[in-house]
Amino acid sequence: MTRHTRLLRDLALAAAIAIAYYAGSVVGFMLTLAPMAPSVLWPPNAILTAALLLTPPRRWWFCLLAALPAHLATQLGSTRPMLLVLALFLTNCSEALLAAGAARRFGLSGPALFDSLRSVGIFIACAGFLAPFASSFWDAAAAAALGGQDYWAIWQTRFFSNALTALTLVPVLVMVAGRGPMWVRRGLDRRAVEAGLVWLGIVAVGFALFDGPRAVMGFIVLLALPFALLLSLLVWAAVRLGPVGTSLSVLTIEVLAIVGAGHGRVPFDLLSPAGNVLSLQIFLIGVAIPLLCLAALIEERQRTREALEARLSFEEMLSRLSRAFVHLPSDEVDRTIDGWLRRLGEHLGSDHMAIYQLSPVDRTLVPTHAWMANGSDGTARAGGLPTLDGRLYESPLMITDLGVISFGARRTGEPWPPPMIPQLRLVAEVFANAITRKQAESALRASEFIKAAVLGSLTSGVAVLDRQARVVAVNEAWQRLGHGPTEGNGHEIGVGASCAEVCAHALAPGSAHAGEARAAIESVIIGARHDFALEYPRAAAGGERWFSLAVLPLARAEGGAVVSLTDISQRKRVELEAQRTREELAHFTRVSTMGELTASLAHELSQPLTGILANAQAAQRLLAAVPPNLEEVRASLGDIVADDRRAGDIIRRLRELLKKSEPRRVLLDLNALVEDVVKLVTSDALSRSVTIAVDPDPALPLLRADRVQLQQVVLNLLINAMEAMATTPEAARAVFIRTQCLDGQAAHVSVKDAGPGITDDVLARIFEPFYTTKADGMGMGLSIARSIVEAHGGRLWATGNPSGGATFHFTVTVTGPEHA
Repeated sequence: MTRHTRLLRDLALAAAIAIAYYAGSVVGFMLTLAPMAPSVLWPPNAILTAALLLTPPRRWWFCLLAALPAHLATQLGSTRPMLLVLALFLTNCSEALLAAGAARRFGLSGPALFDSLRSVGIFIACAGFLAPFASSFWDAAAAAALGGQDYWAIWQTRFFSNALTALTLVPVLVMVAGRGPMWVRRGLDRRAVEAGLVWLGIVAVGFALFDGPRAVMGFIVLLALPFALLLSLLVWAAVRLGPVGTSLSVLTIEVLAIVGAGHGRVPFDLLSPAGNVLSLQIFLIGVAIPLLCLAALIEERQRTREALEARLSFEEMLSRLSRAFVHLPSDEVDRTIDGWLRRLGEHLGSDHMAIYQLSPVDRTLVPTHAWMANGSDGTARAGGLPTLDGRLYESPLMITDLGVISFGARRTGEPWPPPMIPQLRLVAEVFANAITRKQAESALRASEFIKAAVLGSLTSGVAVLDRQARVVAVNEAWQRLGHGPTEGNGHEIGVGASCAEVCAHALAPGSAHAGEARAAIESVIIGARHDFALEYPRAAAGGERWFSLAVLPLARAEGGAVVSLTDISQRKRVELEAQRTREELAHFTRVSTMGELTASLAHELSQPLTGILANAQAAQRLLAAVPPNLEEVRASLGDIVADDRRAGDIIRRLRELLKKSEPRRVLLDLNALVEDVVKLVTSDALSRSVTIAVDPDPALPLLRADRVQLQQVVLNLLINAMEAMATTPEAARAVFIRTQCLDGQAAHVSVKDAGPGITDDVLARIFEPFYTTKADGMGMGLSIARSIVEAHGGRLWATGNPSGGATFHFTVTVTGPEHA
């Protein structure tokens, strides 16, 4: 609510209170009978009480202040001193404050004061007795002190006057002003004729009883009919017209009786005016209290019955609404929701009902279902959601997980009763559940469609297994890649097949891997292992084919596994071709390396050959001597055999490195392999003034590897180390080779040089193919060495030395497969 709107509302409230107070004061003065000072019926206090009962306590000061100008205006021209006028206003305000404050203390205010017997009893005690009783003391005191009037006469007249006014006028003002014109019009529409007849009857009987001619009254009194008729009409009003009709009826009789008492007409011609008024007030108070209680009790019972009927009717409709979506197909949900929005809107008396959902595009609320009271089904209200005006029950908006459901405003103009809000929330939950189920089914269908499309588009065969290792779904590629019909039963492997049938389908019958695959699949299903992969060959009509079997757990609450079967024959052919190319390149690298070592190897071979020649010539001379020295001949022949073996070892090593053969892994001694390679490069190391030191680990176990390939790795690292020290002073040129055993699982070899070292940028790329720091290098030596080491289950890396130079490391697993 804007500031301007609040200001207009406050001004209207102040004007209404001032006008009503002024009019009530005028009527009160008109009903003041001489010589009585207080009026026998004083409406201003009842008007203030009604205003406070309809206003929040924080606004009470505003209501009382609005009545002050009207109070002062009614005193213009009177002879009362201003101090007395102000004191009387304060006593009027005190009565209203006491009545409204006491009612608020019991949690009652507004029209709720007259909805039950308990609330009416509280109203009678607070506004009909406590407030007039207490405020009359200081009102009489002010009149006696400042006006010179009799204290107890003023107190008596004021107490009964204000009590009667509160009992008869406050209910009418509170109900009419609190419930609004729509409530009054609806009440008149239902019982207008009945209410009119009852009121006319009360006016006629009251006039005849209190204001009629003496002759007529005497006849009627003799028949003892007036009071019987009057009580009958009052009871009728209490039973049929509620607290408002009862108060208006008593108020009508009160006004007629006061007028008759003031003129001394029958039956008031026997007593003084003061005695007549007091008797009348006591009589009307005695009549008003039980009639108000009776009307409240009947109204409470009627409201309870209507609430029960409405609840039963609503629960019946809610039950039908819930049943409407139980077995409803998702494609009919929208149409059914539109129909039920119309039925609920008509049943609840709403001007519109609408469902707004979050747009997945811009996350704004957009209408998806709507009904308007003007008959335009399926269209939403222009301008978006209705405003709340700060009160939820005026236009309930139920927020759910799917969005917002608006129930609009009631076509009667009345606010939504707070007890209906939980019922509307139940309706919103039914709609939300129906839409959520529809969305879930639509998402499930989309998911199933996507899953089927994805499975159908895969070239790999896929089988989905449940917790019991039974197939629940397969794609077409699974049948194409499988072995075909299962042996013995003649049907394709599909939904319902067992794990054993899956393995027989994926692997050839009698395959050595079938048992391993079955155990692995069952282990993945029960969670004993995370995954499993197997590559295996299988005979086929066109030649051998390779397949890859992979098993992964199925990520769902029910468990299971996904088995994929992929034809990797093409990949295997590419890998074999790459392996052959790599072996050719490795052989070429070895031959090139041997070419670089030609001079060194020639020198290495010339030494044993020269020794053989010299020993042979010496043996000839010893044999030619007389007598021949056979012992010396034997020694020369032994030297010839040793030199021959030395030359044979050199040739054997060269043949191993130069020959082109298939890789073959055998048990070998890594320490001996390193020694053999060192012997090959000994002459080259001498020519480069390089010292080679070897620190073998005697505890190094035998390992299964390809001898030639590991020789190539060690040879490449040794030659690189010697070439790296070309600019190093000759006295510092040294290569240190060390072997170690790492936890009994791998053998570690390190080759340390004293060269210039390796920079970080070179270290990052040194193992890349075709990357080299040599002017005439190809950049393939270290790349091939790394591929050889990785094929043996190890790794190759380089580090810088703190004192300068670099160290190259590689590891090889101690045990491994017999074939590469």
